[in-house]
Amino acid sequence: MNTTLLSKLSVALGPSGFEGQVRKLIAEELGKLGLEPATDPRGNPYVTFGEGRPLMVVAAHMDEVGFLVRHVEDAGFLRVTALGGVSASASQGHEVVVMGRKGEVKGVVGSTPPHLQAGAQPREITVEDLFIDVGASTREEALTMGVGIGSPATFFPRFEDLGGCVAGKALDDRVGCYVLIESLRGYSGPERGTLVAAFTVQEETGLRGALALAHRLRPDYAVALEGTIANDVPGTPADRVITRLGSGPALRVMDRTIVASSELLSHIAALAEREGIPYQLQISPYSGTDAGGFVHYGSAATAISVPVRYIHSPVSIARKSDIEHTIALVRKLLEYPWPA
Repeated sequence: MNTTLLSKLSVALGPSGFEGQVRKLIAEELGKLGLEPATDPRGNPYVTFGEGRPLMVVAAHMDEVGFLVRHVEDAGFLRVTALGGVSASASQGHEVVVMGRKGEVKGVVGSTPPHLQAGAQPREITVEDLFIDVGASTREEALTMGVGIGSPATFFPRFEDLGGCVAGKALDDRVGCYVLIESLRGYSGPERGTLVAAFTVQEETGLRGALALAHRLRPDYAVALEGTIANDVPGTPADRVITRLGSGPALRVMDRTIVASSELLSHIAALAEREGIPYQLQISPYSGTDAGGFVHYGSAATAISVPVRYIHSPVSIARKSDIEHTIALVRKLLEYPWPA
């Protein structure tokens, strides 16, 4: 598989609402395929194939979880709020990049050590307890570095090829973006109807890009491409495992935002079975995807996801075979998008 492209997508900085680097990279990659995306006012780039109805949107989101500076302390530390469901406990002690007015500024996430917290029992920290240390000694020094209120930050860019797996920042959902780009290679469009391949903004902060695109396109069908929760790790009871690495793409049955279209879900499963592509069924009652944005406008929707361990943390892990099987399945879906 093309780990070079996935690496580029992984290390690009794109916290929710600040996806410019990722959007530029995706536009360049689509251009290499001879495709020129349109971009709506919200910032969602998309490519349209075919015309008329039915219309399907296949979407992967560009944004990642991160932070937004809400206050600069007199001693130069940056207090932050969350952009998406970032894990406070997983963030402590990790390097981040603050996207400042004068360029990128490196820093480290800190918090008051638990054994120094007031009270008899240490409590679980929240994002409000965190700060970013950029090495400034005063507020004025931090501001001179170009960081201040409203500056976004995200985890330090890193990507590693581990042989059978890859490890990197923001695989939720750069792996979905990768799958969609790879699936479009050589694609000329459906035999009838319209297929829209989209890359959305602000999924992590409320499915906002998908909602805007759904309002614009009013699709009959929608499929979100995701890097999803794989919690097949020590300590997880078998009945609580959401997805597993190595078991193929996850087809979403339900989550916090949708109950999947049984017609569309059955169609995708049938494509997988016909092609000998392994897959697993996913039930995620506490999470959601862009599919939830499309169902608000009446679309029949589901999600196809690559299982990823440790999403919303500094580094996550995915298995190459799962990524390759997901690409194979999405290519078949693009070829045969309409349920019988």
